[in-house]
Amino acid sequence: MRKTILAIHLILSLTLGIFVVLTCTTGSLLLIEPEVESWMHPVNHTATSGSVSPSVIKQHADSANPGFFTDRIEYPNKEPYYRVHLTQANGGKENFTVYADPGTGDTFGRVQVDRLEPFATIYQLHRYLLLTSVIGKVPAASVVGILGIALVLMLVTGIYLWWPGLRKLATGFRVVLGRGKFLKHMSLHKTVGIISIPFLLVLALTGTINAFEKSIPTWVGFKAKEEIPATALQSKTKDAAVLPLDRAVEIVKETYPTSELIKIQLPQKAGQSYQIGLQEGFSASTGSNSTVYMDGSTGAILYKTNPNLAINLYNAWRKGLHFATWGGEPLKIISFFFGMTPLALMITGLFIWRIKANARKKSRNKSASSAAAA
Repeated sequence: MRKTILAIHLILSLTLGIFVVLTCTTGSLLLIEPEVESWMHPVNHTATSGSVSPSVIKQHADSANPGFFTDRIEYPNKEPYYRVHLTQANGGKENFTVYADPGTGDTFGRVQVDRLEPFATIYQLHRYLLLTSVIGKVPAASVVGILGIALVLMLVTGIYLWWPGLRKLATGFRVVLGRGKFLKHMSLHKTVGIISIPFLLVLALTGTINAFEKSIPTWVGFKAKEEIPATALQSKTKDAAVLPLDRAVEIVKETYPTSELIKIQLPQKAGQSYQIGLQEGFSASTGSNSTVYMDGSTGAILYKTNPNLAINLYNAWRKGLHFATWGGEPLKIISFFFGMTPLALMITGLFIWRIKANARKKSRNKSASSAAAA
């Protein structure tokens, strides 16, 4: 049994290990992308203290960008500024996002929405293994999902091979130094592996789920996301004037006093609804986990998504657990380092394999020499 498990562990590691390590390492690098990007491309603006109303921000954004109109306002999150999305008027297709000062409402700069290098390539490596131009996005994501399954198998077989028994459990966490290269690398491989396995299992399982994100709900009889009724997207009184933005915000705050406003999607004409993103309770990320659909004319609540619905919990936590967005900066740092451990496991594993191969070669040469002498 042990020989079979060892063979599975070794074959998977030698054939797919480099791709697994590449996926895990790029994933760790993506965790620190916001910090690196803010260092490489800082926003040269000092936020003013205070908090102006969303209508003031909209007014500043619209007046500073003639020919465009504000259709979304995002509240300060990781940065101390608002983000305002503007779209070209009269059916134009151009759109962009600017920053807005929280204390004055003045807009400045433009938000870099698309990923810049090197993170654009890092993301493509992590998500699609650079295979989209060869086989397409969905098949490429499936390849990464298969690598996730392979990593799970490596980890499970690694647990079996590491297990020293209850009585000798402490020895499984001991690094042996000064007793030869083989024991040093073997003990390092086992210790690093078993300590990192809980984190790596979570990352591998959620990564596999994310690779098949649209297929899995169908397999188990769920729809991929909560269905929003068509009536929630339109106001009941289609010819009435649009409700003032600040009044819409007041209604939401009065109706859901314990929730935090995250973003506001504005109606662009009579007959459309407000869509206001909220964060309710403990969330898997710093973004919204619920959306309120409000009649754009009367302020009546037409619909509200349920953050505790099974499919919404699934979608939120498969991302939150994988990208470590639910535990703040400490969890992100921990996840970064554990995401790099497959690289250490590959290096120590290759040393172990090479030392064993050299030992077998020496043994064969010695046997051959003995046979020749006889």
